Amino acid sequence: MKKTLFALIASASLMLAGAANAGVIGFEDVVITDGDPTSLSDLNPYAGLTFGDDWFAGDNTVGYGNAAHGGTHFAVNGFSDDGATISSATPFNFAGAWFAAPVGPADKASWVAISAYDAGNNLIGTTGHVAIGDAYVWAAAAFNNVSSLTITRDTGWYVMDDFTTVASVPPAGQVPEPANPLLLGAGAFALVLGRARRRKASGSAA
Repeated sequence: MKKTLFALIASASLMLAGAANAGVIGFEDVVITDGDPTSLSDLNPYAGLTFGDDWFAGDNTVGYGNAAHGGTHFAVNGFSDDGATISSATPFNFAGAWFAAPVGPADKASWVAISAYDAGNNLIGTTGHVAIGDAYVWAAAAFNNVSSLTITRDTGWYVMDDFTTVASVPPAGQVPEPANPLLLGAGAFALVLGRARRRKASGSAA
């Protein structure tokens, strides 16, 4: 019994370690002061990732009419024409993110493209041009073992929210909902514990 419980706990721990970078980054914990966007590169590493100098976080006070996809915060690109980068020392599986052209500025993007690279800087894949407008659209990526991403656009500004990494990339076309391995492990633990109690009660009755 004890061996089984230890095995389940060890299994849950391994699942947690493997999914350490799995989740949805919504930038909700970034402090925004007086409506001025905050440089994400100043917070590196943020959410386990390294954001290039071209990334800033804002909230509803910044002035964009369509604000965030979820919550009140979002990320916005800066001034570089070479693309905004996101990288990690630990490779991650990237599912995609939500993008929009911000309502307000005159110069705004009409498309974004996401390119993924491995640790050797070899191209894993690209989304191609994903058209964006006032309403948020999901840019599906489904790239495995990513060390860095570069997001380019045609011109001007775009906003990004709910940047999603997953333990394993889902089938194309599906917006993922990352699983919580801790809950899975706890469920398995409860199942085994319940069986042990039933056996003990059955033995006592006999």
